[in-house]
Amino acid sequence: MDLKVFRDTVSVSQQLCDLTLEHPVETEILIPDYQPEIFKIVKSFVTPVILQKQVLGGKLTLEGYLRVSVLYQGEEDQSLCQVEQKLPFSKSVELKNGGYSSYRVSVHGENEYLNTRAINSRRIDVKGAYAFAVVACGQMEQEMVTALSGAGAQQQLVPVNFTRVVADIEKPFSVEDSFSFPTQPAAVLYTGCTGSISEIKLISGKAVVKGTVHAAVTYRSAPGYALEQAEKELPFNQIVDIENLTEDCECHVEIVPQGCTLVEGGEEAGGTTISVSSSLSVLVLRQNLAYAVGDAFSTQYEAEVTTKPLIAERLVDNFHNTVTASSAGALPDEGCTIIDCLATPLPLETVTEEGEVSIRGRVIAHLLCCNSLGELECYDKPCEYVLPKRYAAGSGGVSVEVNALFEGARAQKNGGEASCEVTLSVSGTVMERQKLEVLDEITCKEPLPPDEDEIALRIYYGRAGEQMFEIAKRYHADPEQIAQQSGVEGDVLQENTRLLIPAAE
Repeated sequence: MDLKVFRDTVSVSQQLCDLTLEHPVETEILIPDYQPEIFKIVKSFVTPVILQKQVLGGKLTLEGYLRVSVLYQGEEDQSLCQVEQKLPFSKSVELKNGGYSSYRVSVHGENEYLNTRAINSRRIDVKGAYAFAVVACGQMEQEMVTALSGAGAQQQLVPVNFTRVVADIEKPFSVEDSFSFPTQPAAVLYTGCTGSISEIKLISGKAVVKGTVHAAVTYRSAPGYALEQAEKELPFNQIVDIENLTEDCECHVEIVPQGCTLVEGGEEAGGTTISVSSSLSVLVLRQNLAYAVGDAFSTQYEAEVTTKPLIAERLVDNFHNTVTASSAGALPDEGCTIIDCLATPLPLETVTEEGEVSIRGRVIAHLLCCNSLGELECYDKPCEYVLPKRYAAGSGGVSVEVNALFEGARAQKNGGEASCEVTLSVSGTVMERQKLEVLDEITCKEPLPPDEDEIALRIYYGRAGEQMFEIAKRYHADPEQIAQQSGVEGDVLQENTRLLIPAAE
C-alpha cells in the first residue's frame, strides 16, 4: 500500500470582530475675537478622520480625530458664521490571535446624539457621542487535499474559486495649488473635497494611480447669508509600492478626503493657496482557481474518510457608482428661504430578500434656511437609495465592504414644500462566500475481501441525475472504467442508463 496525499493552501477570510465603539464628544469652543458674537446656533456636525488603522500583537488600534464644526448666526449683522475644533481620539480592540497573515479593517460611523448650546456670546458647549462601526477580518491559509495517488485511490474533485488579498494599503497624500475667489471673501464657511480615479496602471511591484481631487469652498463676500462657491480641480499622480504585484491582479482604489486648508499669503507670496489632504486606499486582489478532493475511496482497500468544511471567498463585484437620493416634504415654516443644502451619508447596510442581497443606504440632507422672522434654521430630511445591482446570497452568504462619500446637493422650494437631491459617490467590493465540504484525511485499512460470487461484471440500471462517482464508490470500482465500458460521458447521468460495472481488482 503506497497512498500519496498532495496538499495545497487556499486563502480563507475570517471575521474577527463586528462591533460598535462609542466615543464621547465633549468640548468647549471659543469664538475668536475677529468673528461676530453668537446670536443663535444653527447646526453642528461631527466628521471623523481616520489617520491610522493598525493591527499589532492581536490588538487593533484606531487613531484620528473628530472634526467638530458649528454653524451659527452672528449677533451684530445676523451673518452666517462657522467655527470648528479637532478632537483627537485613539481606540483599541482585542482581536483573536490565530496566525493571520494579513488583516482588513473597515470603519464607518454616525452621531448617536449631539447637543450644542451657547453658554455665552463667545463660548459654545458641545456634548454628544459618536459611534464607530468597526469590522475586522483576518486572512489565513487553510490546507486542503488536492490529489491522491496509489492504493487504488479514486477521487472526486470540486473546484474552489477564491480571491487572495495581495495587499491592502492606505497611502496619505496631499496636493496644493494656487486658489482664487470670484469675489473677495468676508468669511469662509465650509469646504468640501471629492476625488476621482482616471487611470490605474499595474507595473511589476508598483501601482500608478492618476486622478483628480475636486475642492469646493463655500463662503460669503458680504454680511448676511448670501453664499457663494469657488472650486478647483487638482490633478495628482501617485505611485504605490506593492510586493508580489503582477499584471493579472485586480485593484480597487478609493480616494478618502481628509481635509481642505486655505492659506492666505501676501502679494509677494502669490495670494491664496489651497491644500487638500486625502488618503489613497488600494486593495489588490488576485483571482485563483484550485481543485480540492471532495470525496474519495479505494478500489483495493477499506478506506476511512473524514471531511471538513471549507469556506472560500471570491470577488464578484468591484464597483464605483454615482447615485442620487432625493426627498420632498413640507417645511415647518412656509415663509422660509432656502440658503444652501448639505448632507451627511450614513453607513450602508445589506438586505437579503428571496435569496438575493441588495445594498441600501441613507443620507441626511441638511437644508439651511432663513425663516420668516429672519432667523437662520436647519431642517433635516432623510433620503434613501438602493444600489442597482443585486447579488446571489450563495451557500455561505456575501461579504460587502462599501463606502459612501458626499459629492453635492441641491434643494428648491415650491410653495410650502421643499425638495432636495443629494449626489453620492459609492464604492466597494462584494465577496461571495462558497461553503464546501472537502476531504480532510483518508486512511487505507484492510484489503477488500474477494468477491465470494466471483462476479466479473455487474449490470446496474442508473437513473437520470445519479453521479458516476457515487455509483462507483458503492461497488469499489473505477468510475472511468465504468464510463468507458458503458459508453457514458460526463459525471452525472443525463438519462436512465444501463451501466457495466467491472469487479474491483
